[in-house]
Amino acid sequence: MAKKQDLQNEINELTDKIRKNMPATYKHLMETPDTIPNAQNEDNDNFEKLLEDYRDQLVEILKKDD
Repeated sequence: MAKKQDLQNEINELTDKIRKNMPATYKHLMETPDTIPNAQNEDNDNFEKLLEDYRDQLVEILKKDD
C-alpha cells in the first residue's frame, strides 16, 4: 500500500507542476480522465504498474517543457 501511496503522491506533484507551468497541457490531461488510473482500477492486479506508467508519462510531458 505504501508504494501505491508514494506513486499517487508523485503523480499529484507532477500534475501540479504541469498545471502551473503548462496550463494548456493540463487542460488536455483533465479532458481525458480515462487515461488516469483511479479507484475503479485499484483492484486490478496491475494497478501499481498503471500508476508507474502514468507517472512516467507525466515526467515525459514535463521534459518537453524544458
